[in-house]
Amino acid sequence: MNLRTIRGVFLRKAEAEDRAYSEILQAIVTQQYEPGDNLTEAALAEKLNMSRTPVRSALKKMIASGMLEYCKNAGYRIPVLTPKDMQCVFQARVIMEAETASLAAKKASEAEIKELFAMINKEKEYYSSGNIAEYTKINESLHLGIASLSQNDYLKRFISQTFWRSELYIVFFDRFYHRQTSLRDPELSKSCREHTELIYAISERDSKKAAEIMKSHVISTYSTLTNRHNV
Repeated sequence: MNLRTIRGVFLRKAEAEDRAYSEILQAIVTQQYEPGDNLTEAALAEKLNMSRTPVRSALKKMIASGMLEYCKNAGYRIPVLTPKDMQCVFQARVIMEAETASLAAKKASEAEIKELFAMINKEKEYYSSGNIAEYTKINESLHLGIASLSQNDYLKRFISQTFWRSELYIVFFDRFYHRQTSLRDPELSKSCREHTELIYAISERDSKKAAEIMKSHVISTYSTLTNRHNV
């Protein structure tokens, strides 16, 4: 087997894993499953018409990110969501993400800031069209992108875990994921506005303001969820 063939094999494997991850994520964010539901490699592989290997890799990636839990003899499970767990995960996000926003304002390059603005434009586009799966992905890219700009690998790793755990609460309880209308005005989205203000603070190199906006943003999301559901 020559080098080109080997590269092709690895590329197809990566593409299959990416597809499995995207398809499973789509099923979760569109609420085809509920908190506490078990997911099995065999059932998902059959549903996606794929082998179990890329499905297994995607599920392991989701466990690492905090989106799923592994249950012995029961496969993989969407975590049971509780008020206490939600409080803890959002508290952790407030502390860590405020710090990464502050560091990003100090360390981000002009090219990296330009990319953040591009993400904001995509976020508004997906919000407007009601593309839930892509909206969820760009929200992840924005928050984890800012974490990367902190240049602190530990913060990035822990934020990745807490982000997806908290995202489960947003997916299942935020009104955006339950609306049936096809068009939405991103200017009326508090999250889109806060993200925009945050990126401007980073672009202005105002580390204190960036930290305050990020802290307010995460707290606002938590408060909206708790007030809406009387948690």
